Amino acid sequence: MSLFETGDSSGEVSLSSLFDGENVKGHLKNISLNEIIHFIIRGGWPGNLDAEDSSIIPREYISTVCSTELDKLDIPRMDRDKFRRLMLSLARNESTVCSVSTLASDSGSNGKRLDDETVSSYLEILDDLYLLSDQEAFSPEFRSRARLKIGKKRHFADPSLPAAIIGANEKNLLNDLRYLGFLFESLVVHDLRVYMESLGGNLFHYQDYDNDEADAVAVLDDGRYGLMEIKLGYENVADQAARNLVRIADKMERKPSFLAVVSGMAIAPLKRPDGVYIIPVTSLRP
Repeated sequence: MSLFETGDSSGEVSLSSLFDGENVKGHLKNISLNEIIHFIIRGGWPGNLDAEDSSIIPREYISTVCSTELDKLDIPRMDRDKFRRLMLSLARNESTVCSVSTLASDSGSNGKRLDDETVSSYLEILDDLYLLSDQEAFSPEFRSRARLKIGKKRHFADPSLPAAIIGANEKNLLNDLRYLGFLFESLVVHDLRVYMESLGGNLFHYQDYDNDEADAVAVLDDGRYGLMEIKLGYENVADQAARNLVRIADKMERKPSFLAVVSGMAIAPLKRPDGVYIIPVTSLRP
């Protein structure tokens, strides 16, 4: 479930309306960091809406995958310790562009890296179990003056899963704001993917060899697209994120329909003088 489906997003800003160039408006609403963390740990599990401890369901699900689900698959020469180490590496690298080779090195033990082929086969298993939802790079058919990178951005299917694997909870995440930022991006990408699917579109990411990046590129089937940055905070980061989006848009031969910064801490949706939207994640809907 998305934040709109759980009732935690007001839905005052329609993603489809951004493609149509409509203005945005909404009520002031203060969202605390603790609330954002709760949304992440709870994830989109319907059974978690009224749970006293929202970390239990994703933690038990991961445990089931590593035991019962792997038993059902009955894969010859499956090394479950290596499989678990790969899952931990994926959790550490959530919301990053991370190659198979990097995962192989990160998942090793006793000074030995995993074999790339083993990592690739285990990634396929995780994908078959619907645990992964990687974000493909922006399609080369959308030409720009910059040379584009094509690496996938790694994501679990729900933000609660990497949090459960790595042992994050509503207390210790406050002490690691950098990792919290990656999990927040996972939360937003999850919701944007749900919203774009309902609109018949897809969600990508953008990265070029000028080191410019956009966390999300929302693409409709008619070719219209929007560039988005995802920021946990608002003050001190919105200006830089907006400038980054404008710089990327300037490279594009076909211009985006909108530019937007999706924020965890912004108190209300607005449109900046440079045309970039600031949108609280708790105001979005399809």
